[in-house]
Amino acid sequence: MDLFFASLLHLLQWPTLASLFAVVIMGLIFGALPGLNATMAVAILLPVTFLFDQSTGLALLIAAYISGVSGGLVSATLLRIPGTPSSIATTFDAYPLAQSGQAVKALGTGMLASFLGGLFSLVILIFFAPAVAAVAISFGPFEYAALAALALAMVGVMSGDDMTRGLLAVMLGMALSFFGFTPIDGTPRFSFGSSAMNAGIGMLPFMVGLFAIPQLMREIINLPVMKKLEMELSGIGVTLKEVRNNLVNLVRSSLIGTGIGILPGIGGAASNLIAYAVAKKFSREESTFGKGNVAGIWASEGANNASIGGALIPLLALGIPGDGVTAMLIGGFEIHGLQPGPMLFRNTPEVIQAIYAAFLITSILVLILQFSTLRLFPRILLIPRHYLVPILVVLTAVGAYTAEFRFFDLWVMFAVGVLGYYLERFRFPLAPVVLGFVMGPLLEENLRRALLLTGGDLTPFLMRPYAAVFSAALFLIIILGLWRYRRQRHLPGDAQSQ
Repeated sequence: MDLFFASLLHLLQWPTLASLFAVVIMGLIFGALPGLNATMAVAILLPVTFLFDQSTGLALLIAAYISGVSGGLVSATLLRIPGTPSSIATTFDAYPLAQSGQAVKALGTGMLASFLGGLFSLVILIFFAPAVAAVAISFGPFEYAALAALALAMVGVMSGDDMTRGLLAVMLGMALSFFGFTPIDGTPRFSFGSSAMNAGIGMLPFMVGLFAIPQLMREIINLPVMKKLEMELSGIGVTLKEVRNNLVNLVRSSLIGTGIGILPGIGGAASNLIAYAVAKKFSREESTFGKGNVAGIWASEGANNASIGGALIPLLALGIPGDGVTAMLIGGFEIHGLQPGPMLFRNTPEVIQAIYAAFLITSILVLILQFSTLRLFPRILLIPRHYLVPILVVLTAVGAYTAEFRFFDLWVMFAVGVLGYYLERFRFPLAPVVLGFVMGPLLEENLRRALLLTGGDLTPFLMRPYAAVFSAALFLIIILGLWRYRRQRHLPGDAQSQ
């Protein structure tokens, strides 16, 4: 505790605090603009950390990480364009709530949920990092394959009122992730004679296309009329009653976010979707999800910020990156002559405490900055559509292109956008499509590794403890889904609609 408070005092000195403040602003901008993300913010900041000591340099990188993830809330809420993959599920309820005139309420709820979810994961990080990371390091291809299958089944079964559509959406997302080279042996597939297709479909053009292009198409075709904004809400637009009613939801979603963040290679892109699906399943108002239910915002934003603390656990305790940003952070450690892992706690505990202190200070700075602009950002919705739509078209195109600087990605973005438009017209949920795209490669690679190790024997999925638990949960989800589907088919028409 002495080291922690000493690190707090060091980071609160005026020059250091001013640097943290500037990095937080940069991270929020990178998170809010489609095409930019926390990984790019950390990458740009890496060379700058040469100018600072070990503790301050790593603190700045942590600040870019947290603010970059938090910034995705703004565009997800106001424009239905997730600024980062971690805010995909936020669009489902935050955007309808903003379109109903309650943009301040949607943003305030998301900002508070992000802050509390981040603090929850910080507590877990501080007190349980070595123990929790030891469990995650024991995971092999069997555990990851079973976990990925469980996540896909869970979201497919729980998304929407029609389980068939949900599972078809999952399979569509997985199919889109299979373009390009196969894992392990690197065989090209579904390239159709195009060298550009060998690299597969990129995450950024896929995400921007699936969410931004359908929205822009609707804006052009329908030109929706925006209701009057309720800017006179007191405080941050969140009532104490809503906070109390969503405490269980927040804790559950934060646990999901932290747990998934611990597992390398999954990250916030999956955690917010899974937390959203679970919150919808356990809600008494399941039918209102996707129409502006604040519980969906609490779940998504609580989970995605909680995944930050989770991803830092294997990085600090074992030297294993939990996601793309923490992989970049390893470069920051190496720049300062440090090696993340168990010896870091013993040899340089002041660096660990500086990271914890930076996490806390950054979370507070992000909350202050976001609340101070709470009534500024909603005015974006008042911009006339014939001005806003061309700007958004340019931003989405630039965002998709700058991911890998390929014109091919622009065609991918528009093709996926048209697909997303018709999926929504025929009432297919988009969340399972995204999760299928994100988790498909993880499932395929680890399943192939598992089968190679055993020569095609599947019994380790039932014999290894963690894999057996995930497999049992998978079968339980499928059985419950089939029971629910059968029950809905036998209900009268009026009961089904209710």
